[in-house]
Amino acid sequence: MPAPLFRACLAPLLAALALAACQTTPPAAPEAAVMPDTDARVRIQGEAVYFEKILMPEGARLRVQLIDDSLADTPQAVLSDAVTTVGNGPYEFAIDVARAQLREGGRYGLHVSVSMPDGALRFVTDSRVPVTIAADSLDVHVGRIRLRHVQPD
Repeated sequence: MPAPLFRACLAPLLAALALAACQTTPPAAPEAAVMPDTDARVRIQGEAVYFEKILMPEGARLRVQLIDDSLADTPQAVLSDAVTTVGNGPYEFAIDVARAQLREGGRYGLHVSVSMPDGALRFVTDSRVPVTIAADSLDVHVGRIRLRHVQPD
């Protein structure tokens, strides 16, 4: 191949390589919607207390729900729900939630209640108790949660 023809073919090839070297690949989209490690579970622990001197009968039930505040007032808002039979308080609790259900930076709250064996509500949280769940959390301790008395009908 003659030298002028070789140079004529080589010039566009080198220009194409130079342009390709300048190209940058866009960064991968962050997966902010769901926290990593979807098989993992997060355990939220605490203690529900009330100060009234009321003994609960055998068969009373403690219900703890983890609520996604961004989905409040929808059926999907309850991420985890645990009901246990309890005696007299205070009531220690632990509730698990799948990490796949949590969003990084999401806002969550606990709703806690105690009901009689017949289902009548007796104690409840005034509002949702805020829960902060970090991306690397395995256990979250919320401490004591104060329940208020609900007068029976």
